Amino acid sequence: MVYLQRPGNQAQMSLFTAAPAAPDDAVRALVEHIAAHPDDDLSTAALAARAGVTPRRLTRLFTEQLGRAPGRYVRQARTEAAAHVLASTTLPMAGVAARCGFGSAEMPRQAFTERFGIASSRYRAAMRPV
Repeated sequence: MVYLQRPGNQAQMSLFTAAPAAPDDAVRALVEHIAAHPDDDLSTAALAARAGVTPRRLTRLFTEQLGRAPGRYVRQARTEAAAHVLASTTLPMAGVAARCGFGSAEMPRQAFTERFGIASSRYRAAMRPV
């Protein structure tokens, strides 16, 4: 595992800098697409169509190779994208949500609490540069 570096004044929180490599080319391409375009339609059906497989097959591939279903993977990727946006901008939560593909400002707040165990506002405060 490789963690993002942080200044000494910041709270100890880490995000993966890269997704685990998937052996399947289609899954690898989707992982790259998800990271680059978190605000796209990333539903399982849309990802399956992009990969040229059925939604059921895509779910199997993601579960086997990434350890989670496509929806869970997308939520994690969007949450980590939101973490980056929170740490590097002063966008209000509605702007962060829109940039990262969440439907409302409340969705990243909930995802943050679930993923990191803290509120998104506390994360932003902890990661703010001195």
